[in-house]
Amino acid sequence: MKQLAETLLPHDPGLGLYVAPRIPREKLRNALRDYAAGVSASDVLALYDATRIGNAKDGAVFTADRLVFQNNDLSPVRDVRYADMVGVAEKRKLMGGQSMTIEVNRGRATFDVVLDFSGRPGACRYVAAFLQEAMLSPLEEGEGEGVSGAAATNPAEVRAALEALQARGVLSASDLAAMLQAIGIR
Repeated sequence: MKQLAETLLPHDPGLGLYVAPRIPREKLRNALRDYAAGVSASDVLALYDATRIGNAKDGAVFTADRLVFQNNDLSPVRDVRYADMVGVAEKRKLMGGQSMTIEVNRGRATFDVVLDFSGRPGACRYVAAFLQEAMLSPLEEGEGEGVSGAAATNPAEVRAALEALQARGVLSASDLAAMLQAIGIR
């Protein structure tokens, strides 16, 4: 996951994106105190600062197995494991903003959470690309909460998630076939 973060998320303060180890200490401290209290600083791979003033008290932190985010002080904190994600969709908002809808499946319940990029819309496409890859990538040994990739990824669930993306028009038939082949699912 660290390699995915380094590859897909640019370290770009103008977009509010910071990739470890170059995350400013004060921004990381503010995020961990304000909305990501259960996350250790050493586990943070990247940070998205959604604030206009740059204090990182709203935004998202990305770890090896999940993202934790809060859109603003009045919204609830969201903690989403990549393994629970079944869809990621960018949406243009009125007045030029962006948001991202993340479809989450936990047990028998599937629900949507929204990550707001109104203050820094340019970051949305990078975070979406990262999350789309993260939800399909098995964890490496030792990442996350001690769960190996084999235990964290069910091939039937991956196939179903990809087929759902195809049904929604997000993924073409040829891309579906290529992805299934690339990850070894027949």
